[in-house]
Amino acid sequence: MKKTVSIFILLLTISIHSQDLNEKLSLVAGEYAQSYLQPFIDIYGAAFNSGLFHSAKLPENSEKGFHISFSIQSNGTFIPSAEKAFNAVYQTTAVIDTNGQSYNVGAKATVNNAPTIFGSRDPGKAIIDINDTLTIGGLFAYPIHETREYDTFGSVANTNIAPLFVPQLNIGYFLGSEILIRWFPPIHIGNFGTTGYFGFGIRHNLNQYFTSLPINVAGEFSFQKFSIDDTNGVEFLSATAYSAAIQVSKDFGIFDLYGGFQFESSLLNVNYQYNPPSNSNNGNQYQLNINFNLRGKNTFRILAGGAFTLGGFFINADLNISAINTVNFGIGYNIF
Repeated sequence: MKKTVSIFILLLTISIHSQDLNEKLSLVAGEYAQSYLQPFIDIYGAAFNSGLFHSAKLPENSEKGFHISFSIQSNGTFIPSAEKAFNAVYQTTAVIDTNGQSYNVGAKATVNNAPTIFGSRDPGKAIIDINDTLTIGGLFAYPIHETREYDTFGSVANTNIAPLFVPQLNIGYFLGSEILIRWFPPIHIGNFGTTGYFGFGIRHNLNQYFTSLPINVAGEFSFQKFSIDDTNGVEFLSATAYSAAIQVSKDFGIFDLYGGFQFESSLLNVNYQYNPPSNSNNGNQYQLNINFNLRGKNTFRILAGGAFTLGGFFINADLNISAINTVNFGIGYNIF
């Protein structure tokens, strides 16, 4: 019977079925894992870089002193159909068991229409074609020709929209600047491991240098990191996101119209142990360390939205257009 483990990080829930992600990845070579995980950084790289502001107005110290606000920024990132399945042909390894011994040999893997982390929950299939020469004791060489078919695994979550909820603290104003902090303490999730998240940003008022501008203009830079450790405390997955933006807004009483353009990048680092497939029921003695980086698709976005402020409360919503599109909604309170 399948059991579901939920990772609750920044109110983000990811459902892992049957076994944890690290164990799933241990069944496949790096090329398969890269195609399987690429949508993760494409989607969540775009999500982490969303909801960073709702107004470009940043008063100088002489205009307003200490300021602090808290908000929950939530967004939904649309998952294109191309991010749900993949085809791949790559060189890999397999284990041959003969005369009570196991040997590592070269092989070619062919994968057709296999699910990614956001695809079908039905397992994918890999065809392993072994065409190698096995040398034993440096004396005997045996040609090996064999074809195997393996079930891999299905997705983590079959969905069309990936949700993310991020708590955000904004603190200002210092020489027309404010900092933003996104943070959640490491959480230990049962037999899964530990997951955590931290983000930091700084925004600066550009109107003080261009006093004749009819709109509010600010510059912004941010950094964020999300990580997952295995049950042994070893980090096997970490995602980082960077952004640099020009933000603009115009206030109309209680309503702010805002927008901007943003350069960004995101990177996923993956590190795990791969166990090449074997015909033996006794397990296999071969393990290969797999380590690779994947870069998210989003490099530039334009966004537009609006925010209402009434008393200390505010709500905001915006649309982000890029390689991966995102809608963002926030609700918060100006404490000071």
